Parts: sequence; C-alpha cells; structure tokens
Amino acid sequence: MKTRNIRAVAPLQSWDIFSQYRVLCSIDNKKRKDFELLNVFAKKHKWSFDTNAIFEEDYTAIVIADHTQQIEWVNSAFIDMTGFTKTYAIGKHPSFLQGKDTSSKTKFKIRTALENKESITQQVLNYKKDGTPYLCDIKIIPLFNHIDILTHFIAFEKKVRVA
Repeated sequence: MKTRNIRAVAPLQSWDIFSQYRVLCSIDNKKRKDFELLNVFAKKHKWSFDTNAIFEEDYTAIVIADHTQQIEWVNSAFIDMTGFTKTYAIGKHPSFLQGKDTSSKTKFKIRTALENKESITQQVLNYKKDGTPYLCDIKIIPLFNHIDILTHFIAFEKKVRVA
C-alpha cells in the first residue's frame, strides 16, 4: 500500500486572509477614532479643514500643534511609533523628535513652509525615546478657522519601511 502525502493548506491560507482582514479592521477603527477626535478639534476651533481627508491620508501617527507649533494632541499610534507618551509630547515643540543626524536642510524647508503657512511633505530622520533613529514621511497642513486665521497645524506621519 502506497502512502500519499496530502498537504492541507486551506485552513492556514484562510487564517492568513482572516488575520489580514482583522488588521485592516483594526486600522479602520483607529482611523475612525482619530476622525471623531479631530471633529471635536475642528468644531471647537471652527476649522475650514475637511476632517474626512484623514481617510485619504496614508499615515500612522497624527500630531496636532497650535499656531506656535506646541503639540496639543497626538494619537495613540504616535506612542507606538516614537515611544513617547502623550503626556510627554503635549506642550512640546515637535523638534524634540529630531537629533544629531536630522538634516538641517530638511528642518529649514519645514520651518520655512510653516512660517509661510503652507503645506509641506518631507522625509525626516526622527528619534524614538530610546534614541533609535527612524525615517519618517511627514505631511504637515496648516489649519485655518472660518475667518481664515491660522489656528493649528496637523501632521500625518508614517515610518518609512527600509527595504
């Protein structure tokens, strides 16, 4: 009698598909929570910014800073990405994430755009709480109220995957 080797891959493949679905649902739920909190800010400060835009952005972390660039809010993914707590980050200037190898040219471009109340997208080398550097795609958008006065900046950040 001959023995046949039968490989049962369907359950494992099904689990892979299901786990990917669960991850996507988790990400969607986090974005929905971010959206709800952004709506609170938007109503309070009467922003002309369409908060639905966050669903179009490819981001991990969100940082909201006031017009002087002092951080007022970060989402929970900021903590995962940087290692810094919300309590630590709030009230600080985002430059606390930069370090010795952060490009001065990049910092100048960002500073200039913000001074001119313009949006900017850049890659910047930031540092985690433990000192580990990470490359980050960042998109910063100035937020204006209903009478066109700058009140805040919102930054969408995503860690760059190095191949």
